Amino acid sequence: MTQASSPTVDQRRPTGVTVIGVFAYVGGIVDIVGGSMLLVLVTGAALVANPVPGGFLTAISIIVAGIVVVAVAGALLRGSGLGRWIVTVVRVVSLVGQIVALTSGGVALVAGIISVTISVIVLSWLWTPRANAYFALERIPR
Repeated sequence: MTQASSPTVDQRRPTGVTVIGVFAYVGGIVDIVGGSMLLVLVTGAALVANPVPGGFLTAISIIVAGIVVVAVAGALLRGSGLGRWIVTVVRVVSLVGQIVALTSGGVALVAGIISVTISVIVLSWLWTPRANAYFALERIPR
């Protein structure tokens, strides 16, 4: 007696998605730490001398951006379609800006090519057939 095997979807997270998520987490943490250090410097400087104009708001903005990046990275690693779309939109906007900067001479050639390449890799890893299957899985919310 033979059992018909039901088609199963590989539920493991694709390596490319993991790499993107981990780098996003690290970048978000660096933003939070860097923004916090700037906040300490700006508030400390305000106590002993003239405050840095806009320094406080800049520090807070960096910290908030870092928190958002960490949240999106977590969503991406959990298989959230919304997380994937947020990363995709940000990368596409970034890619357009990088191409404009490259063609207008606004960025060094090598740095521009590296930035464009990274954006293309990120986008391609997020939209492979395996990534599509991973993000299409139904998950139980935590």
